[in-house]
Amino acid sequence: MKKRTYVGLATTFHDSALAIVNSDGELVFAEATERYMQDKRAYNIPPDHIFRSKQILKQYCDPASDIVLAHSWLQESDSDEDESLLDIQQFRKQMEAQFEHPEFLKREFANYLYLSHFMKSNRRNAGKGIKRQLGLVPEFSEVSLTERYFDHHLTHAATACYSSPFEEGICLIVDAGGEAHSSYSVYQYRNGMVKRVDESPREPTGSLGIFFSWVCQACGFDLMGNEEWKVMGLAPYGELDADFYRECKNLINFEGIRVLPWSNERAFKFLEFCSRQEPDTQANPLNAANRAYTGQTVFEEIYFALINAVFALGYSKNLILGGGCSLNSTANGKISSQTPFKNIHIYSAPADDGNAIGAAWLAWLEDNATRYENFPSQRANSILSPYLGSDIRTESFANLKRFAGIPQMKEYPGRVHEKAAQLLADNKIIGWLQGRAEFGPRALGNRSILASPAYPDIKTEINRRVKFREEFRPFAPSILHEAGPEFFKNYQESPYMERTLEFHDHVRERIPGVVHTNNSGRLQSVKREWNQKYYDLLKAFYALTDIPILLNTSFNIMHKPIIHSVEDALGLFYTTGLDALVIDDIVIEKYSA
Repeated sequence: MKKRTYVGLATTFHDSALAIVNSDGELVFAEATERYMQDKRAYNIPPDHIFRSKQILKQYCDPASDIVLAHSWLQESDSDEDESLLDIQQFRKQMEAQFEHPEFLKREFANYLYLSHFMKSNRRNAGKGIKRQLGLVPEFSEVSLTERYFDHHLTHAATACYSSPFEEGICLIVDAGGEAHSSYSVYQYRNGMVKRVDESPREPTGSLGIFFSWVCQACGFDLMGNEEWKVMGLAPYGELDADFYRECKNLINFEGIRVLPWSNERAFKFLEFCSRQEPDTQANPLNAANRAYTGQTVFEEIYFALINAVFALGYSKNLILGGGCSLNSTANGKISSQTPFKNIHIYSAPADDGNAIGAAWLAWLEDNATRYENFPSQRANSILSPYLGSDIRTESFANLKRFAGIPQMKEYPGRVHEKAAQLLADNKIIGWLQGRAEFGPRALGNRSILASPAYPDIKTEINRRVKFREEFRPFAPSILHEAGPEFFKNYQESPYMERTLEFHDHVRERIPGVVHTNNSGRLQSVKREWNQKYYDLLKAFYALTDIPILLNTSFNIMHKPIIHSVEDALGLFYTTGLDALVIDDIVIEKYSA
């Protein structure tokens, strides 16, 4: 058989992405569309953009190999969306007969009608960019192309399982919904195979993912703007709202490994309740704190109940999580205390962007059923690197050095981490751009804004003059792995910033910049073998300050994705309050006022 390259396409209407697996099963590239486009969440943009796909083909695909396009949804699932459109139209008519068009409900219908059209459009257009380029790039003119389509939740599970350090495990996928409106699935992972535990037909269910999006809107935040993060950040400032809790529980509940379906009538009542006295978060975000706390509480109740039910099946003591709901780092940090599971894996891209990896690996396995030795799960104590995206363009880097003409720009070959550590110790806020970009929504030390956590006002300063966002938003601690137990209660290795843990009481005063109001932090564990340059920076900062932690936040401003290029970094540097910019071994400092 001729060699094949497998191109995974995450084709949901939001967070589209592309991944490439070579003929040996090695994952060589993965990137969300939003990075290249610099368009947050890349709504209705196919993963293989017409211009970007040419660059990717030339850089990562073998012209001697045929190409398999692997899609993250089944082909026939377009019919599901047709039914969804009918459901929404019927739901709207029912609403109009009973209510006087509350603003919240009108917005809800506008969102879902719009997004349902996006869903069909994005699936149909995915792959066309690569197909076009195969006919235009001479070295690929003899390459044949085939397409394969996979179940949405199965692609989630493949990404989660094959990226894990476990040889076997039980995998729970929880999201807004997959084929036939099912919002959760359970898989057994063993001997390199991912198999559904529940073989019953798909059926419509209640959705923990949709529930949390409605909580986001009930708090006055923008679901389309990806503001679910705000609910998690705001929740610790609130307390239980008994009325809102009752309405939440009337909407969503569970039975064993099953989120119970909700009727239009129940959804109706919940949305109508939420439309009353919607908090004015523009005046003060804390007005929504009680709703955020209550919504997060209900989310955790359902989430932990599902996980406990999965453990009771008895398949494994290793838990593997995927789907958009597993981005809830607050809940993830409590799994080991609220369930019997102690070994937990959540990859850096558990949501729909990560499905590009799962689709590519599933297609590869169809042709190589017993060859999965290159998967991280087949190597003891191995994790899948998140640094799979674009590197710093050589041309852009050369142009910066040649044409920038910036007098305060200096190069520090082999010792830039020492210079950066000194800037951080001097309470400077720096942009840090190194190597290949992270895959997933969180900056893990290659596309980061960094600061010392020792200064009490640093959170306010970064939110006010760099990120331009609300003051309640917390910042993450990157910590040397070996120092983890000293700073965190029940420390758990967290390579992808996927869980939130509580700080020890005696260390909080040393690092106020990364301690949230409930004494927690969404941590990233750092080891030298995972990211040498970032580890060396942390070690150098530790040597200067006796603090093995840096404040780490994504290199972007509010409503924009993480930067993609040198040009993006320079633009953000000169239009925000960053004090210095580090690109590879180059340091650019602003003049002091």
